[in-house]
Amino acid sequence: MSEPFRRTPTAVVVDLPTEVRTWLIGLATDAGAEVVEVGGATNRRLLGPIDLTADHDDPLLELQRQMAVEGPLNVLVATAMATEISEDEAEQWIRALQMVLAAAAARFDLRTEDDVASLAREDHGAITTLQAIMSLLMDALDS
Repeated sequence: MSEPFRRTPTAVVVDLPTEVRTWLIGLATDAGAEVVEVGGATNRRLLGPIDLTADHDDPLLELQRQMAVEGPLNVLVATAMATEISEDEAEQWIRALQMVLAAAAARFDLRTEDDVASLAREDHGAITTLQAIMSLLMDALDS
């Protein structure tokens, strides 16, 4: 396999195996479901009140924040099977991968590198694979 992401003058070429693309779709879909589960760990971590002394933020602010989380996840799901994505879509992928990592951190209650290191092998591998994909995509955008 060549580099998984390669920037061209007009797009970012995506060369990921179908299994990885399907896996990313599943993770993004799951993170989207978790973020709207009121009271859940992911919801609290990504959409909890900015003012920690309040039960919730202004409803309009909450909706804007929810859309800011769901939008990138939806872009990743919609374009995961594409062979080329725009720079804007690549930026949305990076945001979505950050959300997926944040959802995993909430689910596993990860707060430190030691917490990540203590994960079961499969879960640790998933986290490091997500981090690698995000890093490779950022490198492609920076090239």
